[in-house]
Amino acid sequence: MDTENLALHKPTWQSGDYRSYTGAERAVDGRYTDLMWYGGQCAVSDDNQTTVEWRVDLGDVRSIHHIVIQYATDNRMLILLR
Repeated sequence: MDTENLALHKPTWQSGDYRSYTGAERAVDGRYTDLMWYGGQCAVSDDNQTTVEWRVDLGDVRSIHHIVIQYATDNRMLILLR
């Protein structure tokens, strides 16, 4: 089955951006080769936040099969077992 990134380059919003270079738009830019929090490819919330809201406007009602969230890993290798 082919998959499509419905959120790619769509408008985003996040409560509590950490700094101007860690905004919500980084989560939908399609880049994920530098997963350091300051690497310019991760949306980062402000320190001491217990809850942060992140939104993406898909532009229309869409059927969604699954959602993938890639966390900042500080570029450490993660092994996921399923």
